Amino acid sequence: MSDFSILWGIIPILAVVAYLALIVVALMQVFNSTMPTNTKLLWLIVILIAPFIGSLIWFAVGRNSAVL
Repeated sequence: MSDFSILWGIIPILAVVAYLALIVVALMQVFNSTMPTNTKLLWLIVILIAPFIGSLIWFAVGRNSAVL
């Protein structure tokens, strides 16, 4: 078995782990934010319906507005 075949076997596993970590961290930050409950619920729905895009939007926009 060559080194490249091992690498191509590990890359999908790392991608799935990174994907799940992104979603879990976004959800944890939403739960721990100081936002009102209805705003948290809205963010949770966005992240659960569209996990990848919702998480990216949370990190780009939502996290900054959570401080306000």
